[in-house]
Amino acid sequence: MTSLEFDAGGWIERVAASLAELARAQEPYLEEYLEGYPRKRVIVDGRDVTPYPLDDVRGLYFQVRYARNFGREAHYEPLRAVYDGARHALLSHPTLHRVAVAGRTLGENNFWMRILSSGTSISASDLIAGLMARAAESPGGGFRTVARELGALLAPNGDGTAAGALGTLDEGCDLLMFYGVTVSKRIDLGNGMAILPHEEVRRFVDRELVEELAPGGAGFHGWQAVGAIVRPFRWRPAFRRSGSLNEPSTASPEPFFRQARVLLDLIAVSHAVPVLPLAAMSDCIDRSANRLLGRESQSPGGYRKWPADGLDGFAERPMLNSSALEAAREAFEGRKSARFAKYAHFVGRLAEALSRHGRFADEVRTVDVAIVLEGMYELPERGKASELAKRASEFIGTDVRDRQKVRESALQFYKTRSEIVHGDRNRASPFGIGVAFVSGFDLARRTLFKLLQEGPPDDWNVLAST
Repeated sequence: MTSLEFDAGGWIERVAASLAELARAQEPYLEEYLEGYPRKRVIVDGRDVTPYPLDDVRGLYFQVRYARNFGREAHYEPLRAVYDGARHALLSHPTLHRVAVAGRTLGENNFWMRILSSGTSISASDLIAGLMARAAESPGGGFRTVARELGALLAPNGDGTAAGALGTLDEGCDLLMFYGVTVSKRIDLGNGMAILPHEEVRRFVDRELVEELAPGGAGFHGWQAVGAIVRPFRWRPAFRRSGSLNEPSTASPEPFFRQARVLLDLIAVSHAVPVLPLAAMSDCIDRSANRLLGRESQSPGGYRKWPADGLDGFAERPMLNSSALEAAREAFEGRKSARFAKYAHFVGRLAEALSRHGRFADEVRTVDVAIVLEGMYELPERGKASELAKRASEFIGTDVRDRQKVRESALQFYKTRSEIVHGDRNRASPFGIGVAFVSGFDLARRTLFKLLQEGPPDDWNVLAST
């Protein structure tokens, strides 16, 4: 059969009809199967959200295929005939017909499915079970709808008709998942990047993984402080007769992950709150598309995770602020400049200072800020406090009153810094250290973003003497 002879609409109707017949025929057999293999129910907020038993349906189909080995051939004969009709209808699609290995009437029909940088052996049974699962979870759907979706996935990437049938099912992404600010909606950043709220992150990441990585108590707020910086793309599965797990991967996502981490640090600094990476994952696809293709769980192409140490999940996390995000985005867009390269390590140090935890966290983060201020203002070895006060007040002060306020904050901050460094614990109280960190960080944040936007003055000494 050639693709020119293929009637996509007729295939959809045949598959939908055969799936409907199979669903009716398998119902008593599936009930019997589940009695022997009880399922763990998933309850969220008092609601039963247990997913369709995809793996159990695949297990049932396995028993049907190999009923003779179990001495149950007669028992499964009525279901086997209906299942076999669905299998033949499915494999009449030219993409699958080319790769399926013809065998017995009820053969395995194993072939190789590759999605982006990973591949796996799959069978007609897996795809049929996936269609059943997708139909069960699709609101207002049905077997005709899911057959149309699978047909669209089997069509070449760029097929406009197929794209209309898929909606967002063929969306994939590389993502850096984070915790620390609440994102209410998707934000497109340009340059092929976006920020996703938790609801959209869950399209690509299993709930269990979010629960594992986020700080304890984060679920109290509905995981709203979990978001992701993503690089979205469109994808299609590729089918072959055979394949290998050792096949070369697609282009490395590492450059994107490095860029996303820079942006995450800038967001943390611009908001003056800790925003921590939770995981970096490549080749993530829509979880519903994953199930449609007969796979129970998400299997990203690459995976790295970090602990969310020091963050209390029960605490309220601030909303992503539009002006602070714009400052971070503007700085990020200049990341390839010599100016950004000069100050990049200060970005990382300030972001890390925000996330420090432990008994001496306030002391250590205050020293972090002092190091950043000394570096950005290029302070001399002697008279650092007075020079910082003069340079900062002239550089970031907006008027006479603000310059005076900056000068006083800088002097008080550096006084506290000296008490910490020189061990004068009787004078540097925990409360005073906390206040000093907040005021010092504000000076550093304002200075950093102005330096990234305008650059330093020609001569700090001349600026301070004005």
